[in-house]
Amino acid sequence: MCALIRHWLPTPAVRWPTRLATAAYVLLVLVALALLAVQAHRHSLLVTDLAELLPADAQMGVVERNAQAQSEAALNRQMVMLVGAAERENAEAGASALAALWRQSGVFESVTERTQPDMAAWRQAALPLRLALLPAEVAAQWPQQAPAYFRQRAEDMANPFATPALLPPTQDWLGLSRFMLPKIQQSGHLQWDEHSGMLWAEHDGRHWVLVRAELPPNSGVADAQTALLPLLQQTQQAAAAGGQTVQIAGGAVFAAEARAAAERESRWMSMAGVGLTLLLLLAVFRRLRILLLLLPLACGVLLGLAACVAVFGHVHVLTVVIGTSLIGVLIDFPLHWLTPAVLSSQWRARPALRQVLPVFVVSLAVTVSGYALLLFTPLPVLRQTAVFSAVALVGAFAATALLLPPLFARWQPRPNRWLAVWAQGWQQRLPRWRTRAVRYGLLPLLLLALAGLWRSNWHDDIRQWVHLSPQWLAQAQAVGRISGVAPAGQFFLVEADSEDALLQADAKLSQRLAALPSGSLAGFQSLSQWVLPQAAQRQLQAQLRQMATQPALWAEMSALGVPDETMRQALLQTAALPPVSLSGSLNNPLAQAWQPLYLGQVAPGRFVGMVRLNGVHDTAALRDAAAAVAGVHWVDKPARLNTLFHQTRNQAAWLKLVSFALAWLALMAILGRRRGSQVLAVPLAAAVLTVAVLGWLGQPVSLFAMFGLLLVSAIGVDYALYIATAKHDGHERLIGMLLAAATTLISFVLLGFSATPAVAGFGLAVAIGVVWNVLLATWLLPYDKGLR
Repeated sequence: MCALIRHWLPTPAVRWPTRLATAAYVLLVLVALALLAVQAHRHSLLVTDLAELLPADAQMGVVERNAQAQSEAALNRQMVMLVGAAERENAEAGASALAALWRQSGVFESVTERTQPDMAAWRQAALPLRLALLPAEVAAQWPQQAPAYFRQRAEDMANPFATPALLPPTQDWLGLSRFMLPKIQQSGHLQWDEHSGMLWAEHDGRHWVLVRAELPPNSGVADAQTALLPLLQQTQQAAAAGGQTVQIAGGAVFAAEARAAAERESRWMSMAGVGLTLLLLLAVFRRLRILLLLLPLACGVLLGLAACVAVFGHVHVLTVVIGTSLIGVLIDFPLHWLTPAVLSSQWRARPALRQVLPVFVVSLAVTVSGYALLLFTPLPVLRQTAVFSAVALVGAFAATALLLPPLFARWQPRPNRWLAVWAQGWQQRLPRWRTRAVRYGLLPLLLLALAGLWRSNWHDDIRQWVHLSPQWLAQAQAVGRISGVAPAGQFFLVEADSEDALLQADAKLSQRLAALPSGSLAGFQSLSQWVLPQAAQRQLQAQLRQMATQPALWAEMSALGVPDETMRQALLQTAALPPVSLSGSLNNPLAQAWQPLYLGQVAPGRFVGMVRLNGVHDTAALRDAAAAVAGVHWVDKPARLNTLFHQTRNQAAWLKLVSFALAWLALMAILGRRRGSQVLAVPLAAAVLTVAVLGWLGQPVSLFAMFGLLLVSAIGVDYALYIATAKHDGHERLIGMLLAAATTLISFVLLGFSATPAVAGFGLAVAIGVVWNVLLATWLLPYDKGLR
């Protein structure tokens, strides 16, 4: 602090423009700190929603986007728990106790373990839908198989254990309401117990009872995440104490775990990175004042976070995880400036800064321009990381130039003699090693590089974006097996010019899906399974009127004691029901499970519905099944995202090539054609060799690996410029580059241990690239004799 105060005193060494720039920078840092504090007080700074990471799909229509939004919103808000026990009574008791625990937690907006409908209201709502909700396969039996239908109806009426009907016989002599309850419940393998009101199933010798919960709509997944995982752990402990087993599924579980893992990784990686970096610096410089090098790092990270909040309104947790890896990069500027102090006691802060300032400016301009080009990519996380990294680098550079010199003005360095001797000896042997490397190593390296490039796998997969816990993934799969409901990320959109045409196209698609080979699809839900088209209803009405004139068709009912006149009137009354449209059938309290499938009239003459899929195992068979049905569109979000990632990766690669071309022109203008080309050859060759090594390691060159290559090129430009142009002796440049590389490797090697495959791949790519940059930049090192 005293050094900063002395910095403000009017001395010839420090001019007023420098003091004004320092004041402006300090003010900017304070404003950034205030912005983050205000934003953290009003809203959460961190977001974890995976949708924030995904690229915008310009080719996706509004209808498809809305359909996906509806489906994802439901999946993200809903939680499902199955409580299992050997005895059904124990399972029901456990479900009641655990549901009460969930209600008391305050995490969920609603928790439901019992369904006790208003049967009177249900019966009233079912009356106009008796004919419209008749299954198509049953309707096809009339009138040819009417005697068999009424024989079955008579047997069901005489059997107290038969499938219950929603309406009593006096309101439904034809028994049409028998087919309504399965449609209303839509619970897969689960059955509704009218006595307890619970949904249950038997699987692998155990009884399972369903508990459903829903998160608040606005806070969604994010606000509940901090309390959700502890609640689920408490739930499992309570179930074990009661002798039950629980299986839990829901998108919120994976989002909560992703956030917890990212925050945990960010915390320990930051602590480990800073700790190891400090140990290295203390071992090399042997002065506690070296801890002040953390000042540019802290200022850079603070300004980077504030820039993200100002531009995007928040910071994604994955940006923070990747941002922690910049610790080693942000400290490169002060390390290059301070490195000569390791070798000479004559080092002085301001003259040393003047020696490296031109190199800093050129390196910063090239690196920031590379990040700026990433702003043109469609991937939000790349744009956010580009803003964070570019601003953090500029902030660290400004802190190094403005804040550190006065803090080190009276610092007396303690030269590290053994390090100087080692560097000088290594540099003296460098010409001989270069000759041997060219003579014996260049051809094998070239062949290995070509083979590695041939083996490289340029591949992107959405599953690499998040680490799915085996525990929760297994539970989600178990819920799907037991309940018979396993929502897939793929679905069909059916489009037609009227509601009846929509149902007809939907029915054709449903027939083809039902005919698929076993194992292709676990199940599906379509609008044609809910209601018949009005044309089909009118046809049934005509058939019922004809059947009313043929008493022989319902002879079994007559034998049961039902008068012929009663049956005739039941047929005529059912035939007189007004045909019900698709929208009319869904505007009914019984249609709650089907309403999300109908997107309505999205434009004049354009009616759209969804077909939900469960347990997709053969996407090719599904696409082929839908190909022959007009108006059907296959929607496969994971595949579409992988395609978008592929396009974004290629776009980022082309943008980087453009940045290389611009950097080459700038470097030739500054350093000349030969020297500028040599400097640029280092990052370019390092990127190519990194891809080759990834090929040999069997690691895919994904979008995040490509982003790692972009950072590799930025680091390579920095090292090559410093080695080629800094006004230090050769061995001083060598030590400066090695120290910078060591701090960078600490950060990115730690990142390689991330549980998220994309982040680990990013860290691995950068770590490999840094090693190549060091080896290649060393070739630009000049030869000098002796030490100072």
